[in-house]
Amino acid sequence: MKADERGLYISFLGIDGIGKTTLAESLAEELRERGREVTVVSWRSSLDADLPVWPQEALRTLWMDTFRLIFGGAMDGGGHVSLPERYEEWRDSNAEDSLGDLKASASSPSGPLAAMIVEFAGNIVLNSEVIRPAVERGEVVIQETYPYKHVLKEYLLALELSKNSAGGRYSVREIESLFAPIEEFFGGASLRPDLGVLVDGPVTLAHEWRLKQSGRVGVLEDLRTTGETGQDGFVRLQSDSAGRYRDFAQKWGWCVHAVEDAPLEKNLTRGLDLVRSEIAALRPSWKLG
Repeated sequence: MKADERGLYISFLGIDGIGKTTLAESLAEELRERGREVTVVSWRSSLDADLPVWPQEALRTLWMDTFRLIFGGAMDGGGHVSLPERYEEWRDSNAEDSLGDLKASASSPSGPLAAMIVEFAGNIVLNSEVIRPAVERGEVVIQETYPYKHVLKEYLLALELSKNSAGGRYSVREIESLFAPIEEFFGGASLRPDLGVLVDGPVTLAHEWRLKQSGRVGVLEDLRTTGETGQDGFVRLQSDSAGRYRDFAQKWGWCVHAVEDAPLEKNLTRGLDLVRSEIAALRPSWKLG
């Protein structure tokens, strides 16, 4: 297939609350207006999408398992955190949202470490069975969050828990030995998007925007599974993540949209200009520049 007949896989990376979703949604709308067929893909959205039994059942099971593992060993109200086994019950009970209300103790280090591997497995399936076929059909696939982000968070949680846990500890070297090849796989040709965009900006600004947007940070946006919630947990996790995102983007040649403490429209305009120019370089015949 010629390059211009093939679609395009575009993915965004960045800390929570920094504006990736707004940029991705605006880009999707613009490309559709210009006549491109656009598919907005995420692992979460695939759970209820119109997909065959394979890969959907696998994606559902692995999705639930990541949360069960992240909260593995955590106690809430005198008992272990318990989550639904069947996807229908998970969906109907809003299980993921309910995790944000837990007053749970810290998880075991083995939970996030195992979740990191399951997260990686789920995204191999998503990429191979959902994203690649859509691109080969000529569609523009837009992914609001590159899944390296979630794997990195689980890695950082495992490190933090292992430092503070009385039992089940792993050394930094052991944890890094698992993470390093996974990180390479996300950067290499197998999973990497045609166009990767790092949305980079101040963590304190992202926290402010997140609170204005939803009134609280999300269940995996702070260090609550280590016992540290609130702004301090958010800032520490997101700051550690931001540095790793910058290193990842530099190593693997991602372009960078630097968000400023400025009105939303100004940041959005600059971000769209950047992405539009990158698309034009990859697909000149689309005439989007």
